[in-house]
Amino acid sequence: MSVPEGAYSVQYDVLASAEDVEISTKIEISFGSSTSHLPYEDAAAQAAAEAYIAAIAAAYPSVPVQAHRVYKCLDRGDAWPASAAEGETGA
Repeated sequence: MSVPEGAYSVQYDVLASAEDVEISTKIEISFGSSTSHLPYEDAAAQAAAEAYIAAIAAAYPSVPVQAHRVYKCLDRGDAWPASAAEGETGA
């Protein structure tokens, strides 16, 4: 998956759950300001999450480990109010 436009961080939510074990962890890694480095930063974040998941799986071999990735993105939207007249209230 490529990094979506406007992404400023990636978060991995990891859950290992069974009868006697419940581990819930969020791993969030912020991206730098250079868009040319995003693919490398994203790959490093994924490698870190995979290493963590492997460690949990090794420590608790009978416990299934689930994970999902969420990109946090900035969408600037429209300026509001769009004009000075829209911001006025009738008196």
